[in-house]
Amino acid sequence: MKLKNWYTAKEFSDICKISTRTLERRRDKLLNEYPYLDWFKMKSKPYKYSFKMMSEFTSPQLFELIQRNRSLSNTIECMQRYDTLEHHLSFLSWEFFSTITYKNPKDKEECRILMNELYEEIESRSSGDTRMFYTTENFSVSNGNHNHFVLKSDMKLYQIRDLMKELESVGIIDIQRYDMELAAIFYICKEVKNNQNGLYWDLLGNNLEEDGELIKKYKKCNQFITTKAKQLVG
Repeated sequence: MKLKNWYTAKEFSDICKISTRTLERRRDKLLNEYPYLDWFKMKSKPYKYSFKMMSEFTSPQLFELIQRNRSLSNTIECMQRYDTLEHHLSFLSWEFFSTITYKNPKDKEECRILMNELYEEIESRSSGDTRMFYTTENFSVSNGNHNHFVLKSDMKLYQIRDLMKELESVGIIDIQRYDMELAAIFYICKEVKNNQNGLYWDLLGNNLEEDGELIKKYKKCNQFITTKAKQLVG
């Protein structure tokens, strides 16, 4: 079965072997507890459910396996997006991947300001190369926006989480170690094509010129390997 990002209630119920009523009750409970949860599309019918909702009806071990297999499949597919922003950024090393929602609804300009402030604080507390790429997205079921970002810093994970809490009242913080095999950089770039003027995404860093040269070297090497592979196959 090929996993999708979004399912109708019937599709989801069939996959998880539950009734649509059970699914709807769990949805309403989650939205009551976490109003800004982005697992649902409810602006028009039929309502859609994110694959993440499967975590509510499967064991943690099974959902982790489903998510990893899905992400690996996405990574292979995403790596075919040659000469895109996300393809270029995938050549760089990253330490963390995070999603932030806020207790009070934020417009996109407020999110942009908060992310710039967060980067400035992280850079001031880091040593060596520091880099952040972030995007801002609106919620599908409520007002307000949330941020995704990938980060390179020598700070500890708990230090970054605590810093985010210091700077702004946050609702949900999901921060984890960046996994090069998975498609986080491609995932957070999914809305960039709709905001090409750069207002709702940005790349910040204290060594971006050298990062750019590194990307060029990796691309050149990648192109060489691809050419040789085609010659061998052909």
